[in-house]
Amino acid sequence: MESDAITVRQPVYRPKLVRDFKKIKREVFAEKLLLSNKEDTLKMKVVDAYFKLLRAYAEELLQEKRINLLNEQKKAAIKSIEAGRGTITELAEINAASDKATADLIRVRQNIRLEVNELQFFIGEKITKVKTLNRDVNNFDFLKKNSISTWEENAVANNSELKSKKEKIMAAELALSSEKLNRYPTVDLNVQLARGSSESTFFVDSETRSNSVGLTLFLPLYQGGSINSKIRQSASQLEAEVEGLKFKEEDLRKRVQKIYFGMLESIELHSALNSAIESATIELEATKKSTVAGVRKQLDVLVSQQKALSVEREFVDAKLNIILYWLNLNMLASNLTQSTIKTANDFLLPN
Repeated sequence: MESDAITVRQPVYRPKLVRDFKKIKREVFAEKLLLSNKEDTLKMKVVDAYFKLLRAYAEELLQEKRINLLNEQKKAAIKSIEAGRGTITELAEINAASDKATADLIRVRQNIRLEVNELQFFIGEKITKVKTLNRDVNNFDFLKKNSISTWEENAVANNSELKSKKEKIMAAELALSSEKLNRYPTVDLNVQLARGSSESTFFVDSETRSNSVGLTLFLPLYQGGSINSKIRQSASQLEAEVEGLKFKEEDLRKRVQKIYFGMLESIELHSALNSAIESATIELEATKKSTVAGVRKQLDVLVSQQKALSVEREFVDAKLNIILYWLNLNMLASNLTQSTIKTANDFLLPN
């Protein structure tokens, strides 16, 4: 005996399938938005690594400048000793400062190699040269054109992670309505083609064929409370997603406020330090002249030098922080586009 059959079942009325399909589409779109947010996060990691490298290069220039100034000061101290005005103690202090500056320069150059390796790890390419900070570009007024409320609105409206949360809420709503539809009846269309053959001493090569078309109605009557349990579970999931969205939105607004005020503070600090550099430079030159005249000592020059270099270091940090804060605001608003990166690139020296 042999029998073969083909059965096809086509849903005719199953509203839950439609809701489940819409829910899956929402979930897929939510994951795409999360992927976009992860891409922005990766971009900011690259930016952070690049800015660490810029800080290291700026520090290298300051240490080299410090060594050159100490060498000049050392020559002046030797001449002062020969003229009978200087002391061995002053020369020893300058030598100690010079040795420390050399050690700091070695440390900074090692740090540069580490930062280059980290940046190469992120981009997957070998780096031979990077653009450094342009000290002559100091106009940050256009970065303040958007108010804090504008940044908050842009972040809440465009942030990919927040939009993903909203999509998950819509998916949770569809899941809840889908579970409620388990109480509804379903109708399926069934088509079957069957063939049977047999052979015996009484019937030789007998064969039968049958075709059938029909509808199947399924009506749930009692499932032990599983439907109500799944509905409550979906409702709880929806409530959790809504509360999660509220928390994310509040946290996002706080982050925008913190970064925005940090940017404004850095802009004001940058402006103040610009004047402080001029004052520290004038003070250093005046101290040098006073030392030559015999009014001041070489140690006073050393103190003025340290002060001037410290102000320059803070000036560079403030400038880099301004750009970094602005890029972070754009990242929170999911606006790390090529145009945004190009604007930040204008603060670097051209090739």
